Amino acid sequence: MSSLGLLRCAVLSGCLLLPGVVLAQAHAWLPVDAQDLKMKEFSASPGADAVQLYYAHEIDDVEHTEFFYSRIKVLTDGGKRHANIEIPMLEKTSINELYARTILPDGTIVEFTDKPFEKTVFKGKGIKVRVQAFTLPQVTAGSIIEYRYQLHYGDKGLHRHRWIVQHDIFAVKQHFRLRYDKHRTVRWLTTPGLDKSPENNMQAGTVQMDLDNINAFEPEEQMPPEESYKLQVKFYYTSPMLSSPGSYWFELGRYFSRGIDYYIGDHKAIKQAAEDAIGQETDPEKRLRKLYARAQEIRNLTYERHRTEKEQKREELKENKNVADVLKHGYGNRNEITLFFVALARAAGFSSSVVFVSNRESRIFEREDLTFSQLDAEIAAVRLAGKTVFLDPGTRFCPYGLLRWMRTGTAAMDMRDPGTFVSTPGSGQDSAVISRSALLKLSPDGALKGELHVAYSGEEALERRLTALDTDDAGHKKDLEDEVKHWLPANAKAELTASAALEKEYEPLTAVFEIEVPEYASLVSDRLLVTTSLFQPQRKRLLKAGPRKYPIYYPYAFTEEDNITIELPEGYAAETPAVTQSAKLPYAKYQASASASGNKLQIERTLLVNGIFFKPTQYDELRDFFGKVQAGDDSQSVLRRGKAAAGEKNN
Repeated sequence: MSSLGLLRCAVLSGCLLLPGVVLAQAHAWLPVDAQDLKMKEFSASPGADAVQLYYAHEIDDVEHTEFFYSRIKVLTDGGKRHANIEIPMLEKTSINELYARTILPDGTIVEFTDKPFEKTVFKGKGIKVRVQAFTLPQVTAGSIIEYRYQLHYGDKGLHRHRWIVQHDIFAVKQHFRLRYDKHRTVRWLTTPGLDKSPENNMQAGTVQMDLDNINAFEPEEQMPPEESYKLQVKFYYTSPMLSSPGSYWFELGRYFSRGIDYYIGDHKAIKQAAEDAIGQETDPEKRLRKLYARAQEIRNLTYERHRTEKEQKREELKENKNVADVLKHGYGNRNEITLFFVALARAAGFSSSVVFVSNRESRIFEREDLTFSQLDAEIAAVRLAGKTVFLDPGTRFCPYGLLRWMRTGTAAMDMRDPGTFVSTPGSGQDSAVISRSALLKLSPDGALKGELHVAYSGEEALERRLTALDTDDAGHKKDLEDEVKHWLPANAKAELTASAALEKEYEPLTAVFEIEVPEYASLVSDRLLVTTSLFQPQRKRLLKAGPRKYPIYYPYAFTEEDNITIELPEGYAAETPAVTQSAKLPYAKYQASASASGNKLQIERTLLVNGIFFKPTQYDELRDFFGKVQAGDDSQSVLRRGKAAAGEKNN
């Protein structure tokens, strides 16, 4: 960890943690109620496939552990899904004291005796979620399943804690407890709708809350991160002097600003490096681009696999105490590289600063939540030609002018003006483009075969480049093939035959596939019906009727461009190409058309959405728009067999 990283840790944790009494060391199974075993349905949640009989979450911020206990009654066969347990794992986290069992309807207990296994449950858009997973044995409708475990954190810093009190099933009884560092002042925020507040025992240094009968959380498709909308209690540490949001953000921002200035300093080596990078260039923007490129030449440790302390010693990786060390060593993490770039820019005469930015990947920034770790990444701001340019040199493969999607359109604090929040610029539909072109041949039985070319630009390219860092060539090939199969109808085949520019961030990432789609066209008498859209949508259609409770949310604005040429089977001609379809909103546009020329059918399709966050009041117009998109994609061109087809078309 760099000196600046240690500074951040010191501020966020206080470095005041002392050993003390641990929460209950041995958590025993609770007694089983005979009525719970007999239960066949739950009147408070009609039709539910399961119910949470008991849930406990205890946090020990002195011993750096968390304890979880879950007991679930399975009511139907559909409820057996709850037997598949997945425990999210953070870096430097381990599981201790894991126990699990199934209680059959007759009271027989079946212990879980296997070991959990690690797996990746989600990978995409730059997000990779790993869990420890296991399945409880012999679960049937009427069973009770329960498990308990303790998480141990390898680092000693204080974590951004919260009690999630609303789950995906009805919860009958819940118990929550936090043991906090008594040298600090603990505060909390409760979600609107939660009518009970925790009780603080200041002498014991604990906060506790017990709840009964909490309704299930009902998510909606395409909503923002669920964590920001579930009933919960959020904890943060502060001091009496930093009790208001204004004073908290200003004082901590000012503290970090001083640390940044100290880390950057004034070094002759940095000035020389800036001069060497710029050379004879005089154009301001071109000079800045050269400095950006020089910063990205630094080996980026953030995007390499995690190393143990022994491995770091073996590789002789030294701590970077300032930007001169980053230059000297030739490596650094993403934040150190950002600081190095700011130092280069300042040395070259640019007004440049570090910007702490929130991450909208899994939560929405809340100013009232006095937790500085919400601003968990660093980017750069440079004043150029009277405007502020935001840059992300610390993200590998991120080209000049692009911010990674989770750092766009979100709250940020420029360390040039600590305590004041700004919003990072959003990205338009041109910043994330997928272009697909295909030359395919249709057979008389309706099968489609041929070559598909795909070009990913902007955010689409960046995310796939970063994902590829976590795998080898075979894994990258499989990821791309799986994605294309997901676009295509069921039973389709796709094989990657070539790819290019995987590590060239200023070029589109391209891939070529041989694809095969059985029964793509429908045979009706002497006609073939060809659907306009070969590819399934990248974004789910908002076609569900009824009112909308939560906003509609996309990771980033996007554009899809398709150009497909289909060679018709011998003896067939286009009788009726699909009618051009279109739809338009102030922030979205769709058009699809089909035309015939000789023995070929040409299909062109464009879909763009220039926005990421839409209020529930906009749902009806979005639903109508995507309904038109669906209708356009489902429209068909009619191919007819025989010479009469062309003659009829001319009449």
